[in-house]
Amino acid sequence: FTNLDVGGKAGLEDPIGFRMTMDDGSSGSKGGRSKTTNQDLLTKKAWETAIAPIQSVGMNLFMLWMSGSSPGIFNVMILGYCLTTIVSQYSRLNSAFIPFKTIDTSMQKLAYFGLCSVSLGYLLWHMSGMGLLPTSSGDWIALIHDPEVYEVAGGVTM
Repeated sequence: FTNLDVGGKAGLEDPIGFRMTMDDGSSGSKGGRSKTTNQDLLTKKAWETAIAPIQSVGMNLFMLWMSGSSPGIFNVMILGYCLTTIVSQYSRLNSAFIPFKTIDTSMQKLAYFGLCSVSLGYLLWHMSGMGLLPTSSGDWIALIHDPEVYEVAGGVTM
């Protein structure tokens, strides 16, 4: 069993990535490349931050879908929780991208805002389906004024 630690002695090659060597960075052309690699890494992390709202709201939207369309107490509580989560994500729009000051994050912010808007749209559609939003004409009937009658009938009864 003493020969199993050495690669190739047991007749098998080491798997990919088993033995890794660290480059000491002594080559002169690495400096410019690491700068672009750092920019690429920041861009990748910014995109991960941009899609974070849909990942965190995904479970809440699944709970909404599973809750059905009847306005019960738990459904309304889930709706309130999802609404506060989405509103807090809107409020964190600029602060979420503060670590990425060195790169342009306008597209990531637009994607973040768009995904928050999609989840808010689904939430409002679900609330409308439950009957919690006043979207039909019957919901506004109290605001319709009765017409004033200007004609009065009078007469003698026999």
